[in-house]
Amino acid sequence: MNPNVPRGAAMLLDFVAGLEINRPGRAGYETIIGYRNEKPGALPKPITGMTLDELLVEQKRWVRNLKAPSGAAGRYQIIRPTLLSLIAELGVPLSATFTPELQDRFGLALLQRRGWSQFAAATLSLRDFGNRLAREWASFPVLSRQQGAHRTVERGESYYAGDGINASLTKATNAEAVLAEVLNELSRAPAPAKPTPVPLPTDPAPTPEPTPPRKGWGPLGWSILGLAIAVSLVVAAFTLPLPF
Repeated sequence: MNPNVPRGAAMLLDFVAGLEINRPGRAGYETIIGYRNEKPGALPKPITGMTLDELLVEQKRWVRNLKAPSGAAGRYQIIRPTLLSLIAELGVPLSATFTPELQDRFGLALLQRRGWSQFAAATLSLRDFGNRLAREWASFPVLSRQQGAHRTVERGESYYAGDGINASLTKATNAEAVLAEVLNELSRAPAPAKPTPVPLPTDPAPTPEPTPPRKGWGPLGWSILGLAIAVSLVVAAFTLPLPF
């Protein structure tokens, strides 16, 4: 799964893919027209290696030559008109490759179209969001009785029931349980980490001034001292009285 897809959205896309193609790993991203794939070697390359321009050409060929009901491609079974609208909406160049990462990006965009942001923000009810998803993916059941694409559909049926092709592939209670778990996952999202407090700078301890070195007498000092002593002795010799 593309790491840019939020955790809750990734859970929901996994559930949708399980209904739409029921193939694990990379094989799911290489699925064309539901469970129906052409014989090995019939495709010039796997669809995960095709550019969007190449895939659009192939989708037209599948419908025209294979008499397929749609050109649904990839993990989220994107039909040709939907793919064209996603390319225009997201500004993806036709030279881009239909990789698993790009397919996940398209899948998230389809969730957004059906109200993912509002659902995650609790401004769109679980039932209403589920009913919107049922309009995007025929295998996803409606969660309440309503007018479908071809007739009135009951809770648990496909929105497209009555066309002789599509049908819901799970119960409404299963879809509701997954949506509830997605909400729980969103509520468990970790809170932003608190910034670590930065200690205030302290004034550095003053550097003690160096003690000046003690000066010695030196040769000149000793000479002056000796001269002073000699002068004192001479003066004493002339000034002191003689003992006789």
